[in-house]
Amino acid sequence: MNRGEIWSLPDGRNVLIISLTGLEEAYGAVLVIVLHDSGRYPDTAMSVVIGEPLPCTAVAVNIAQLRVDRFDGAKLIGTVEAAAMTRVDAALRAVQDL
Repeated sequence: MNRGEIWSLPDGRNVLIISLTGLEEAYGAVLVIVLHDSGRYPDTAMSVVIGEPLPCTAVAVNIAQLRVDRFDGAKLIGTVEAAAMTRVDAALRAVQDL
């Protein structure tokens, strides 16, 4: 499990891993942004429209901590492009006033 990967969970949600790669091994959990269907939210300072590998929107306030076992039966969709992750990082900083 790596930062920047999008996973489709068994419960039907798609998530983007935002925690550091390796955190799941150290703590048994990861931080994710729960993704929304494409077109549901605009591209703003707090939300990022992602085109590949899954058309969706990452809203930086929708952060969740998930145990690794929540990924049992999950499917790796792919990795978000570096430019999109840079925008996600900026949205996370804006939301958290960093």
